Amino acid sequence: MGFHFDLNKRVRNLSFVFLVIIVMLSITPIVLAKTRESYLVDFIYKYQHKDQSFGVNSQETANAIEIIAYYNAFSGTKSVDILKLKNYLKNEINQMFSSETIDIYTIKYNLEALNVLEPLSTALNTSLHNKIYRYINETYQIGGGFSPTNESGHANMVSTYYIYNIYSLLNEPVKNKTTHLNWISSCYNSDGGYGGNQTLPSTLTTTNFAVYLTTELGTISNLVNTTATLDYFKSLYIGDSNNLDNYGGYLPDLFSEVTLLGSTLLCVEGIKIIDINELNKDATSNWVLKHQNFLDGGFGDSIEGTDQKFSSIGTTYSAFKILQSLGLLDLLNEDIFMVEFNYIILIILLTVIGAIVLIAYIIQRRRRI
Repeated sequence: MGFHFDLNKRVRNLSFVFLVIIVMLSITPIVLAKTRESYLVDFIYKYQHKDQSFGVNSQETANAIEIIAYYNAFSGTKSVDILKLKNYLKNEINQMFSSETIDIYTIKYNLEALNVLEPLSTALNTSLHNKIYRYINETYQIGGGFSPTNESGHANMVSTYYIYNIYSLLNEPVKNKTTHLNWISSCYNSDGGYGGNQTLPSTLTTTNFAVYLTTELGTISNLVNTTATLDYFKSLYIGDSNNLDNYGGYLPDLFSEVTLLGSTLLCVEGIKIIDINELNKDATSNWVLKHQNFLDGGFGDSIEGTDQKFSSIGTTYSAFKILQSLGLLDLLNEDIFMVEFNYIILIILLTVIGAIVLIAYIIQRRRRI
């Protein structure tokens, strides 16, 4: 009887210990209430590197810095060493010219990030400014448009978009605007969109760039067919409220079935330039908010066939810019609850658990004696 009683007591003690362990482990991923924008900024900082850049490339660094600057989140528990980042961005451009491996896309995004941190008129010395300016002048094509390198003789819409923006960032004028406008018009297709050049089919990206460039170099009236181009963007909109996952978003092309943050941004920006009244702000903003990942705080596209969303700086930036274009960034002030895994709490809990097990063992030993 004594052995049976002792065994039962031991089982109860162990059961209690295991129950405490299970409860503590279950609350280790804690649920916190913060604003959507706080989660967004915290998510961005998860991708900060020692050199103060962010993400996997210069575009993500520029995207991250724009968001951090908007929320004036350069200091606090997380911070940016602005001087170190400025030096990193300028050194990267200088190294391209030194090695003669110049990439206009990296230049554009590095200049964008620099311009947020400090006006380029003071951030760039005369030598570096002139190197960049000289190079982009060499990408000019006589028939209009700009090529991706100074060794290429063929213009395309993407490189023209990037080169134009570099001119703007350097505060330098673009010459022969009419020639460029005529070249852009020559890329128009019968579906209302624009291709990468005169022979390529329309894509959402090149159509967005064409609309942007046309209104920057001229006016909206310079579009070949404003109504057809507006309809091109609108054809990618999902307006079926029964389609819960996609209602309010825009497809990347007519053959796709899943709306994406990137494609929605391109359509929203394009439609806004042509006629902002054609946007369904409520449906699109609600669609965007549903893409905030409840696990990491970023925004992500849905993974086809699952309920999961993969967050990245790129998709998070697209969500941010969509809401900004719609004039609805205040929606990110809303408090929401999200799951956060805290390693400090985990260490504390494991320490407490260890202490409980040790105390239970000591008590058990003393009772035997």
